[in-house]
Amino acid sequence: MNRQRTVWGIACGMIAGVTMATWSVSVEATEEKQLQAEYTVSAKTKFNLDSKVGTITFERTDGDVMLVSARAYQDDSSFFNKKGRVSDAELTARQDGNKLTLKVNNDDDVKVDWYIKLPQVNNVDVDLGVGTIDGELWSTDMSIDLGVGSIELDLYGDYRSIKTDVGVGDSTLKGAAQHIENNRFLMTASSRASSTGNAKISIDTGVGDISITMH
Repeated sequence: MNRQRTVWGIACGMIAGVTMATWSVSVEATEEKQLQAEYTVSAKTKFNLDSKVGTITFERTDGDVMLVSARAYQDDSSFFNKKGRVSDAELTARQDGNKLTLKVNNDDDVKVDWYIKLPQVNNVDVDLGVGTIDGELWSTDMSIDLGVGSIELDLYGDYRSIKTDVGVGDSTLKGAAQHIENNRFLMTASSRASSTGNAKISIDTGVGDISITMH
């Protein structure tokens, strides 16, 4: 939650193997760059994604191929009117055993919009500084950390527990569960849900809203 604390301060005052080489197409390199790749994943894959500013959209899919598309473009809202070098942005994948970590390098003052088709994996770990996270995912052990922005996800499959925490904003859990609690106290909010599966899911944001629907 260190990132959340930092952003809050500002706001208040996948086994995985690479099956195809990453390729990129530059459209007016100083303005926008498209990055795409495919990766083989399995039920043992631990998938990590680290991004600074932008959006992350998930689509759940079957099979063993994860499709990744990322659009890097200038962050016109960055502090001190800085604009990042979009042409330098590169999609990189680091594999360590069953762990697959994706990120876009050289993304200072650059926004990145991710679109990821993700099959069932063992673990999902997402860290985003500022932006939005949405779409749908298979229920699995999961940790999602957002500094400032909103999270709206549909989760499919069995789980044991879901907990969400918001520093400033609102949190809502709804759908299939044995027990659901949505709590609000002053500016903070938290939600808890339990069921009969195995997956443990934790979702946090410093400033913003969280909406989770279980299916």
